[in-house]
Amino acid sequence: MKIINKKKFITRIIDLVIIIATTTLTPMAINYANAWRGYKGFGGEYLLPILGLLAILVIETIYEESSRR
Repeated sequence: MKIINKKKFITRIIDLVIIIATTTLTPMAINYANAWRGYKGFGGEYLLPILGLLAILVIETIYEESSRR
């Protein structure tokens, strides 16, 4: 397999790493926060997937803008 567009390939790899990181860190953060609080609560740890999505959108926007020039 030959990689034609190296920038796009690197962008997709970074996106995949962000998705894997957020899906593994979110349950760990929820368990840690519940143990630290001493009760089951809902806080900012549930926003980790949204933060990952925001990072992916920023990376994709940077890639699109750099490919236009």
